[in-house]
Amino acid sequence: MKFTALAVVAVAALSLSACSTASPSSPSAASDKDPFTFVYMAGISGAQATQAAQELQGVQIAMDEINASGGILGRKIVLEKLDSKSDPTVAVSVLQQRLASGTKPDLIHTAIASTEALAVTPVTTRAGIATYAASSSILLDDPKSYPLNKLISAPTPSFVSAFKAYADANRYKKIELLVTEDASGDSIVQTIADLYKGSDAQIHETRYNAADLDLSTAFQRAAGDHPDVIFTTCQGAPCSRLVAARTSIAGGTDIPMVGDAAMSALAGGLALESSKESLENLHMIIFDVQLKHPESEQTPEFKKFLSGISSLGGTLNFSSATSVAYDGLKMFAAAAQKAGSTDAKKMVKAIDDIQWKPGDFVSYGKAALDYSSKSVFPVIPDSAFAIVQVAPLVDSQYEPIDLFQPKTQKR
Repeated sequence: MKFTALAVVAVAALSLSACSTASPSSPSAASDKDPFTFVYMAGISGAQATQAAQELQGVQIAMDEINASGGILGRKIVLEKLDSKSDPTVAVSVLQQRLASGTKPDLIHTAIASTEALAVTPVTTRAGIATYAASSSILLDDPKSYPLNKLISAPTPSFVSAFKAYADANRYKKIELLVTEDASGDSIVQTIADLYKGSDAQIHETRYNAADLDLSTAFQRAAGDHPDVIFTTCQGAPCSRLVAARTSIAGGTDIPMVGDAAMSALAGGLALESSKESLENLHMIIFDVQLKHPESEQTPEFKKFLSGISSLGGTLNFSSATSVAYDGLKMFAAAAQKAGSTDAKKMVKAIDDIQWKPGDFVSYGKAALDYSSKSVFPVIPDSAFAIVQVAPLVDSQYEPIDLFQPKTQKR
């Protein structure tokens, strides 16, 4: 079975972009002899700082590979960084300043958080610039509004479908959504509602503010509904606080909890920052790149990626943030080669036209992705994800554990 992103009218996107109604001055276009300007914009500081550092590692590996092979159509990639400070309003401001003050970028990484991507993508679209990001909100899946945007991360329905398969296998009927008060949380709630439409499952939601230092109250509200399972979403530091909150009430860790893929992006893994008690019955969805495979099963593209990480001299950390940023830049380089042009429209069309082979994308292992003009997201097969028990990493990856077996709850 394949998971496809849902086409949604992005009402939230329009409201979020209201702060960016003033169009920036049109930047001058680069010539074919100029470097290929790639702007990385994200929360280099603030709540997404850890993930941004991981993404920049992936960007650097991809740049080194591409530039060593002659660049993109002979143009060497140069990197510019813009810090959104993990704030959508700041993101729009710094982007407008950049577009008003220099040569037009060839490609922009717009954001990590969906709220930022929804705020800035209307600006980049008006400026005629190709974009990609790791954001997964279905509110971004609007090719008519964002024709130059191609996302490499999995859409929310992919993660939620993986969770639903897990919940169905364990016969969970009372499902609690513990999600953020933002576009990411909205996307989870809408997708769950769509997937469970017509079923006898009972769905309840609890929202939390990711800026709160103590998330015990939010977790206690969620646990108070006596669910069979809690499905949650978090990014960065709030993940550790959310997991710690499970010990705030007696029996809190008896309730199975599953986090979406963003939970797995913490450097070193959640187990590094969490107590053993708080990890009981805690699972999360991960990308294939984070699952430990024998060397004989590793794809050539993964081995090249691994070599790039080693060349940077950094600590091995197979975060999806690193691999998605790497895959996105490599994807656009391949698209430019296919199109014979770095024109934004031609590159995006080439992404849809390329017959992507299994293993082309490091993040998804041997899974074959498929792009089309009907979605900004790729179509992703179910083999691209795994659900693992949160535990200490082994060689910076997670050991495969079969979680699709019915479990008896302690409660």
